[in-house]
Amino acid sequence: MTDPAPPRADTTPRAGPGVGLRAQSAPARHRRAVFFCVDRRFFPYALFVADQIARKCPARSFDICILTDHAPDPHPLWEGGRIRILTVDFAALADLLATDARISLVAYLRIFAPAMLAADYDRLLYLDADVFYQRGDLDRLLGLDLGGRALGAVRDMIQLRKPDRRPADTAPFVEGHHRYFNSGMLLIDVAGFVAADVAGRAVAFAAEHAERLRALQRANRFFHDQTILNILFRDAWAELSLVWNYEYSHQTMYFAAMFDVCIYHFVGRRKPFKGSYGGFPRRFTQEYRRFFAEDYPDPAALAGVRDGLEIGQHRLVHAGVLMWHALNAHRFLPNEARFADDYEVRG
Repeated sequence: MTDPAPPRADTTPRAGPGVGLRAQSAPARHRRAVFFCVDRRFFPYALFVADQIARKCPARSFDICILTDHAPDPHPLWEGGRIRILTVDFAALADLLATDARISLVAYLRIFAPAMLAADYDRLLYLDADVFYQRGDLDRLLGLDLGGRALGAVRDMIQLRKPDRRPADTAPFVEGHHRYFNSGMLLIDVAGFVAADVAGRAVAFAAEHAERLRALQRANRFFHDQTILNILFRDAWAELSLVWNYEYSHQTMYFAAMFDVCIYHFVGRRKPFKGSYGGFPRRFTQEYRRFFAEDYPDPAALAGVRDGLEIGQHRLVHAGVLMWHALNAHRFLPNEARFADDYEVRG
């Protein structure tokens, strides 16, 4: 068992092997940005969140970027630089990093983006495409003092319910207990991230431990970029309030009423735009419906959007979900008091 050292100082920028920018719809306007990394399949949903942020933050002093593997057709949503579309070539990573049916190669792009965008941005906020932006001052979030850390993130659900739990995916590589974050939202200090050569070290780690990672993947205990980042940054990251990455699932959906959530993250296989039961109220689904019917007409995306909670069809499912909440309230609800406010940072 090895215990990797925390990010080390290095002044040489590295975007990573085989990663490069092919085209961009507009130049950078600000020194900070919110960005997404998606393939063609998830591009519409990243665009939905990007549009939410653009509409709700009209006086923003940050760019909104979508990094993708294809060049989408021109559209009013990103014409004029309102949303910056960056087409990235990263096919060379296919032989270096593990993927599966759910997680494509693009998931790792968040690790390589800071070095690739270092000439444009000093601070980056990465968001998964399956999130819903409700509120929160993103300018203030992007300017938070991370106490010298290169990365800010939110504790993952497995430790929000059981703080002493040791993550199964990092256990073969890291001695003892460590704090474990969810990689669906990452606040990145670009200079520190690049100096630590996170991209290069991630590729080196994946190559060195390829067989062990494949075994973990077969056992559903390897979470791709999240596993690797938690190993590289073990405890060397700044912890943010869960309101910035509230993991919304059947285990937390009713608890959400107790938190003034900024960003909902629809973890797991069920999303408001696809799934097998109505676990999402209409305050989510109606906004998706409007967007894919009016702002970005997409019949395929619109067809997958659920219609609210669908209590009539799924009463037994919701009854089981409520029972889960009752049994786990004492574990999860103490998180309501962990942070003094939305912008507190913990080392």
